[in-house]
Amino acid sequence: MRKSAFSVFIVCCCALMLSAQLFALPALGESEPVDVLAPGLPILVNKDYPLDEDFIPADLVYLTDILDPSLVRMKNNNTKIRAVRAAVEALETMLEAAEADGIRNWQISTAYRSIQDQESLLNNKIRSYQKNNPKWSRSRAKSAALRTVAEPRCSEHHLGLAFDVNVPGTTFKGTKQCKWLHAHCWEYGFIVRYQEDKTKVTGFAAEAWHIRYVGVEHSLYMRDNNFCLEEYLEAVQAEPEPGLIVEDMDEDEIDFETLFAGKKPAA
Repeated sequence: MRKSAFSVFIVCCCALMLSAQLFALPALGESEPVDVLAPGLPILVNKDYPLDEDFIPADLVYLTDILDPSLVRMKNNNTKIRAVRAAVEALETMLEAAEADGIRNWQISTAYRSIQDQESLLNNKIRSYQKNNPKWSRSRAKSAALRTVAEPRCSEHHLGLAFDVNVPGTTFKGTKQCKWLHAHCWEYGFIVRYQEDKTKVTGFAAEAWHIRYVGVEHSLYMRDNNFCLEEYLEAVQAEPEPGLIVEDMDEDEIDFETLFAGKKPAA
């Protein structure tokens, strides 16, 4: 009897130890957070370049932990909006400059968005189209939705580097905030990601409110040469000087003037 009780005790202890080990293991398919600002060129995310299913950026922070609430508000008082720290710090510097120019009343509606959140967003958009157009098939509604909402794994918001910037209570396009942002965001490492004259290249309708952090070295050159991100990366990687390896280089090691010598921006 004692021997039997002791055996049961040993089995229970082994089970508990095994359970503890299993809980300590990472979940299947879970990957390490990705440093989306590692030295090199900006990451391209679109329908042709989707991210892994378990992608998550490193160094995500809550915007309310960094941004001065007098500079910008979160839409619907959402204190859970997150983004990559370096992008948030650049955003704060930019908004301070805007305030110095007398431009205030900013709002952030979206920053980092998980792949699961993106899937829900797309499905809601599809249902909305079908509700407003009862004769539409799901396929047609999805095609319409994909003009403004990216497929899961294909959204820039997954990177934690993109922000949707608004003015409370009004349409953003045409506001003084919009005009200031489009004129100056490049100086702080941001780009206007989806512009009206680049829709055929990006595959998305223009979004005046959507900015993406890429770093000043890249943003200024894109501005000065009228490149969207796809055009910029194609130009950099298509015509490097002999022996010049662009991938995995530090930004300050890239000779942009030599790299783009004679290169005309796309129309």
